[in-house]
Amino acid sequence: MTVLTIEIPDKAAQNISEIIKKKGGNVLASSEGDLSKEEQLSFNRGLREAKLIEAGKMKPLSFDDLWDG
Repeated sequence: MTVLTIEIPDKAAQNISEIIKKKGGNVLASSEGDLSKEEQLSFNRGLREAKLIEAGKMKPLSFDDLWDG
């Protein structure tokens, strides 16, 4: 699967979400302007890392690593 980050007008969000779901995709997050660009980038980075961990291509951090980080 490919992950896209897009900006669309709020009034189009529902229609676009329905199209994505009909094509077999998933809407992972919807911000409606609540997230800053930096927060969106951080979210996307975390999602990529989670997918790499799930695929066994990246080692997950231990609780101690997260606590000390």
